[in-house]
Amino acid sequence: MSHHLCYIANGKLYEMAAASAENEIFSTFVGDLKRRLQSVEDRAAFRGGGSGASFMRGGLPEVPVESIAESFRAEFSCVAGDLKANTLCYGIDAGDVRGLFLYDLAENYERRVFHGPKYRFTSICPRSTGEDDGAVEWLVAAVQDHGASRIGLFKPDAGGGIQELTEGDSLDCYPVWRPGMRRSFVYQSAGIARSTHDNSWLGLGPASLESIDLESGEMSTVMSDSRYDFLCPAFGGDGSLYFLRRPYEPFHRPSIWRMFLDVLLFPFRLLRAIMAFLNVFSMFFSGKPLQTAGHSPKKQGPDPKAMFLHGRWVSMEKKMRDAAADELSMVPRNWELMRLKPDGTLLPVQSGVMAFAIGGEGTILYSNGRGIYARAEGDKPKKVSGRSLVTSIGLVPEAGERSV
Repeated sequence: MSHHLCYIANGKLYEMAAASAENEIFSTFVGDLKRRLQSVEDRAAFRGGGSGASFMRGGLPEVPVESIAESFRAEFSCVAGDLKANTLCYGIDAGDVRGLFLYDLAENYERRVFHGPKYRFTSICPRSTGEDDGAVEWLVAAVQDHGASRIGLFKPDAGGGIQELTEGDSLDCYPVWRPGMRRSFVYQSAGIARSTHDNSWLGLGPASLESIDLESGEMSTVMSDSRYDFLCPAFGGDGSLYFLRRPYEPFHRPSIWRMFLDVLLFPFRLLRAIMAFLNVFSMFFSGKPLQTAGHSPKKQGPDPKAMFLHGRWVSMEKKMRDAAADELSMVPRNWELMRLKPDGTLLPVQSGVMAFAIGGEGTILYSNGRGIYARAEGDKPKKVSGRSLVTSIGLVPEAGERSV
């Protein structure tokens, strides 16, 4: 392995060099943010404590509130290798605070290059601008809170914001620069279907692969088929385009039977709502709930039996129950990694793929949800990590090498 392997599993970031054990990477930004929030909470608790606070509540018991230690959530959302040796770039989602960062593996040093509440970043693809000053520009997929995602251009050395390159009510993500072309890229795009009543999300149309040339402004379709979703494009060293292909599942409109069932269950749901209100009322005035059995456990992170992947909920409970441990894939086998060669030949590469990256000399690194595997062309897959639920994989050049 001539690169550091970096990957995100269950929202945590890990790196592994050749013939080395994996190491978890911790964000100093996240640690500092949690300490600041904890400090604010401690000061508020100090001001709100004592007999004076009890008097202001009219003698009512204090309503328990989930602490920062229990409620704080932060996760790495994407990772990629930077052009500099031993340097990676990644995105972090910490609720209302999101950002882009650079991390030097040799120095264990994190540098924040962008942060704010507007975007959640789901993929990064860096490249050199070709200028003499060695400037770098990143393609990023930036998800907004209303559900749409844009492809953006960001220059980490120049500062400033994200220049949005796509628009419309769609899910545009996973941009990748075209090799050998100055400012052209391929990305995944799917239209969003919304309700005409409240503009809520109903589902996604088939995902296609589109191409944009920033110099000419021309846009073209690379792969499109109403029967399939085409996801996560990436280029190999020989110019081949790799991507995931899965059968498209149309979103479901409410059926007459579902409407009838909603009417039938309305009295029971109304009773449940009244009981929930009275339970909160009892907690506020007496500090004791009406319901004492069946408390739900505290959330400890992502549910390993269901994940939202590439616009679709994937249930894994049945697979975890039925399949043998050594052959279990967390995603359906019809999620295929495909290769489109420069001559137009389309070849299947691997089935049951959740995430992947293309290494040197035709080596493919991929995750099936239960581990990461390396597969050289013509060889059998070799397991390199047992981490489950890997959603992003990046390769970082070691000293003496440089990404292109």
